[in-house]
Amino acid sequence: MTGIHFKQRSFKAVVTPLLDQVMSSLCPMCEQNSAQSHLCDVCAGWLQPLPDPCPGCAAPNTLSTLCGRCQQRPPQWQSATVGWVLEGATRFLIHRMKYHRDLASARALAHQWWLHQGMHDPGVDALVPVPLHRAKARKRGFNQAEWLADYWARQAGLPVWTSLVKQRPTPPLEGLNRIQRRQTLRDAFRVLKPPPKRVAIVDDVLTTGATAAELTRTLHRAGVMHVELWALARTPLGNQ
Repeated sequence: MTGIHFKQRSFKAVVTPLLDQVMSSLCPMCEQNSAQSHLCDVCAGWLQPLPDPCPGCAAPNTLSTLCGRCQQRPPQWQSATVGWVLEGATRFLIHRMKYHRDLASARALAHQWWLHQGMHDPGVDALVPVPLHRAKARKRGFNQAEWLADYWARQAGLPVWTSLVKQRPTPPLEGLNRIQRRQTLRDAFRVLKPPPKRVAIVDDVLTTGATAAELTRTLHRAGVMHVELWALARTPLGNQ
C-alpha cells in the first residue's frame, strides 16, 4: 500500500513466537502446569468480565446498549472492545506486565482476551498501539500496548502501524479528571505517514478515554475513517 508505513518484522517479532514455544508451560498466577503459559482454568475464572458493557465506552451494566453519556455525547471512535474490570487478578497481571515486563502475564492476558472477544474477523486494516514518548520509552524499555498489538496482529493476520508518535512528553494522568486529562493530551500526538482507513487503537487499560479521544482526533485529521478501541481492562467508574 503506497505511502503507508507498517512496522517491519523486528528481532522481537521473530524471537517472540520462538519464546512462546520454549517457555515453561506454567500459569503465571499460580505457577501450576498450564498449556503454553496460559492461565489455568481456575485462575482464568478469577478474571472479572465487564457485565453488559456499553459498546461505545465499555461502561458496565448498560445491557450492551449505548450508555446515557454516549447517547448524549457519542465518542469519536466507532466501538470499544474491553475484556475485564481492572480489579483483582486482572489488575495483578496487568501490573506485572506493565511495570515488571512480565511477558508470561502479558501472553496469558492477550491469549485470554483474544479467545473470548471473537475478533477473528476484525474488520480493520491495521492495529495502532498507543505510543510512548521516546524519553519514556527509553526509560521504561517496554511498551505494553505495542506488545499487545504485536500479539493480536499475529492472531488476526494484520499489520501493526507505528507512524503515530507522541511528539511531546506529558505528566502522568493518574489523579486527573476527564477535563484535565483532555487538556494535558491536547496535540500530544502526530501522524508521520498516511494511515490506513480503518484501524483499532490498542492499549492495556481504558480509563476516561481521554487518550483514546485525542488519538482518534489525530487519526481522523490524517484521513482515518473508522477507529475502534481494543483494551484488556476498564478502570471501575468510581476510580476515574
